[in-house]
Amino acid sequence: MPVAATRPLIGITSRPREDPENPNWTMTDDHYAASVADAGGLPVALPFTIPFGFDATDLVPDIVRRFDGILFTGGGDIADSSFSGHAYAPESHSQISLTCPARDAFEWALMRACWDADVPVLGICRGMQVMNVTLGGTLVRDIKDYPTKTILHARSDSPDSPVHHVRISETSRLAKVLGFASGEVNSLHHEAIYTQAPEGHIVAWAEDGTPEGLEFSEKTFFLGVQWHPEKLRTQPQLFEAFVDAAREHGAAERAAQVPSL
Repeated sequence: MPVAATRPLIGITSRPREDPENPNWTMTDDHYAASVADAGGLPVALPFTIPFGFDATDLVPDIVRRFDGILFTGGGDIADSSFSGHAYAPESHSQISLTCPARDAFEWALMRACWDADVPVLGICRGMQVMNVTLGGTLVRDIKDYPTKTILHARSDSPDSPVHHVRISETSRLAKVLGFASGEVNSLHHEAIYTQAPEGHIVAWAEDGTPEGLEFSEKTFFLGVQWHPEKLRTQPQLFEAFVDAAREHGAAERAAQVPSL
């Protein structure tokens, strides 16, 4: 295979398997891997915890050095104690569930390391929320804590079907990648961005004002969406842009490591 066509290595974050009989099992949704592979990447699942006392966050420096891009996936809520207890806006008091502090800690360290090394990142649903919180923003525990919430944002009975409309800033990278500034998306979340990270830009909104897209223009590719394009399977261009950025990052890193003669 020519060097230019080499599949970049894409790490995909995992989630705990909700099975009390197998508490150490982690899992990923096949839709993420399929979307990455279809876009030309080589998908690899990343466990957030390793048994017998080994701290998975110790692997973060090697992950960032060896992987060309990281896909931060959806999943359960962020724990109250995670991110130094600053993940949620003080005004938000709704109940949270399916928390996993070990996953939070791993993804916090990994997201920060990707930022520092300018490793391309795509955040989906919870992944966008982790991106925002890692870089200084806050969340609401439930979108009902927003006084403007008026539309449905979670429909688990039909995860691959459009649920509501989104408006995307025409000047944003997200709009340029997708090729449209208005469209229908699916929705599976109940937490949402409350205050954006200082260096981030909210670039997409639902009809009730709920943030649906986040990007950081100073980075090569640091972008998140609140919906699930891996389940819609109608927005391959988003994964293609991410994988292309990862390929370029990997090529640049390898070129920098070649000793001069």
